[in-house]
Amino acid sequence: MSTSLSIDKRLRRRVLPLLLSVITLLMALALAYSIHGIRRHNLELATEGARNIFRMIVLTRQWNAEHGGVYVFASDTTRVNQYLDHPRRVIDLPDKRQLVLVNPAYMTRQIAELAASDPQLRLRLHITSLKPIRPENSPDSWEAEALKQFDQGLREMAGIVEEAGQNQLRYMAPLMVRETCLQCHAKQGYKLGDVRGGISVGLQMQDIEKAMHHEILSSVVSHGMAYGLLVIVSWGLIELLARRWRALDDNIEILQNTRDELVETEKMASLGRLVAGFAHELNTPVGVAVGAVSHGDGIIGQFKTLLARDEVTEQELMRQLDDLLECHQLALANLRRAADLVQRFKRTSIDRDSQQQREFPLAELIQDVLFSLQNTLKHTAIEIRVECPENLKIHGTPGLLEQVLTNLITNSLCHGFDNGRRSGEIGIQASLIGQGRLAIDYRDNGVGMSEQVRQQAFEPFFTTSRDQGGSGLGLYVIYNIITKQMHGAIQIWSAPGAGVRFHIECPIELSLN
Repeated sequence: MSTSLSIDKRLRRRVLPLLLSVITLLMALALAYSIHGIRRHNLELATEGARNIFRMIVLTRQWNAEHGGVYVFASDTTRVNQYLDHPRRVIDLPDKRQLVLVNPAYMTRQIAELAASDPQLRLRLHITSLKPIRPENSPDSWEAEALKQFDQGLREMAGIVEEAGQNQLRYMAPLMVRETCLQCHAKQGYKLGDVRGGISVGLQMQDIEKAMHHEILSSVVSHGMAYGLLVIVSWGLIELLARRWRALDDNIEILQNTRDELVETEKMASLGRLVAGFAHELNTPVGVAVGAVSHGDGIIGQFKTLLARDEVTEQELMRQLDDLLECHQLALANLRRAADLVQRFKRTSIDRDSQQQREFPLAELIQDVLFSLQNTLKHTAIEIRVECPENLKIHGTPGLLEQVLTNLITNSLCHGFDNGRRSGEIGIQASLIGQGRLAIDYRDNGVGMSEQVRQQAFEPFFTTSRDQGGSGLGLYVIYNIITKQMHGAIQIWSAPGAGVRFHIECPIELSLN
């Protein structure tokens, strides 16, 4: 429960602020990108509008030039173009009215004047050149820079310029010298394809900026709502995650307790097998001893009968005494064997149950393990070879090593040799590698295991014999004992049909004796 509370605190104090920071950063970036996109989009729209105005002016000029100019009646707004070098720039009519020739430049200037006089258009047109014929067509600084760029190959120029405290879109593109232009401008040295000048288009950005600000405000509101929704959802997700985490933590605790109980059950089952084997092994010498004592009782009865007779030969007495002595020796030998079995059982059971540390010979421990499994092994055709220095004494917890070796042998019997129905060989080799480090090499020549099984061999509850009652804890217990309790390492090699090999290394404390 304390772990769950700690997780809740971490989620609320660390994960939630971090998540909110990430959401805030992402929403801020998204809003900035949206605002940038709105500004760029509106600038592109304004630029495209100015570009289309320029194109319409160019088309109008082209129409005028292709017709050699047009004549209109002279008026206060359309006077004779004094800058036009043309022999018939004005025609006097019989009714005393005049027709004035309007060339493309004059027409463009008049269109610009009309546009400037309309307050709703908020449009500024200016035809200009670096070599203007009319002084009023001289470029301003921005137009002059654009004209220089056109000479370098630039096709158009646009940008926002502040004028009189208001933003204005300035757009300008070059006017190229066409064949029809040479009628008036050939004297200035222009050739076909040269940049004659340019037309500057100026658009007031007030209406565009007003619409843009409305779009930006809408974007801010929508992003704010999305941000609030994400914060609420994030809080809900954190709460949901905390509940799921608490439930998961509780389930993990239950599973750990269940696993520990199963491990203890596995240990008790191992101890139960040890008791069953001991009882079976103890039954034989005790039975023989009881039989010998019973037979001795019969001999004593016969001896009494002989003594009751008036005459008895020494030969008869000696024969009865020899039989009695033989029964005594047989009973004594089997009782000693039974006592040795009891001592071994006592030592093995105490070691496995208490896990107390003591000094013990490793070779004797291995023999005790084999003895505890004798009742199972004697019904199989499996030979066990042991190589261990007789003088190797260790100070440690013998019960842990006994459990490891018991589980390894039991695993071989069950999986490698089909519950003892196959013949084979098991090898156990123990040695010192360096000062204070024990190596145990365990092998069998059973059926082996596939690569997938080998990779999962040490996982809890993994077994290939579930239908035969396998718990899947044998190798898992070994792995935990070696790595966690003995602070060592265990490796496994195997292949189908090639048996299995376990290599164990762990630090030990050698006996000073």
